[in-house]
Amino acid sequence: MNAILTIEDLALAQATNTGLVDECFSMVTVEKDLEEYLLWLYQDEVEVTVTSTLNRSRKRSLGLHPSSACKNKVCLLKLYYECTGEIEPHRAYSQRDHLTWDTGTLLHDTFQGHFKEMYGEQFEDEVKLVDDELHLKSRTDGIFSFTRVRFVLEAKSIKEAGNFGWEKVQKKPMKDNVRQSYFYMFMADVPFALIFYMNKNAGLFKEHAVMFDQEVWDEIVKEIVQPVVEAAYNEGQMVPATPGYGCRWCDYNYRCKAASKEKAHVKGSSKPWGKR
Repeated sequence: MNAILTIEDLALAQATNTGLVDECFSMVTVEKDLEEYLLWLYQDEVEVTVTSTLNRSRKRSLGLHPSSACKNKVCLLKLYYECTGEIEPHRAYSQRDHLTWDTGTLLHDTFQGHFKEMYGEQFEDEVKLVDDELHLKSRTDGIFSFTRVRFVLEAKSIKEAGNFGWEKVQKKPMKDNVRQSYFYMFMADVPFALIFYMNKNAGLFKEHAVMFDQEVWDEIVKEIVQPVVEAAYNEGQMVPATPGYGCRWCDYNYRCKAASKEKAHVKGSSKPWGKR
């Protein structure tokens, strides 16, 4: 055995050959390749077409979505509504929201285009992932499949400063992003993940490798996934809400009885463009 391509491969290597684990984990990186590629791209003035579709549908199918379930202190009742459709989400997004998403989309498309040019068939972008048993539905930004190692790509656009700014991810990735990568590793049966941060302001990038840990994933399933699945699909005990500060950004707060009145309001501005 000289490769780690699945979660089972990782578990076997951890039990029998820790040197192989360290060696393969060190391969969960694209930074050096990307720097060399960009140097070649810009010095030689090579033309690479990057396509983008800013009007991608933001409507989600019913189910448990990793991008929601990974949040710190996530409200299980919100996840329940996303699974059942019991309440129709009210999304009055502002222009600023759309501009932020469009910027992120452009950055994703740019780097995904670079990776396809660099690695060819060894990189597949926007991979659809589904787990019927746990009712998980999503897609990962990409999967790298090399001879000796496979890893998922979780790309995040990030600004220069602020509570969730660039300086926060220099030493380690954000916990929410790590939890989100666990969903993708499990669903794709991939042993590693690469969290790839893209700086919106300075054209910089930072990467962090993540290794699948079965105990961590079991805890995520126990605390978040199973309670929601049991309540939404198996007539189990109703999940509790987590009312508070997060209610003001929730798509379901306009009808959710758990949302506190003083904090709950419809997200976004209803003021029409041009009104003074």
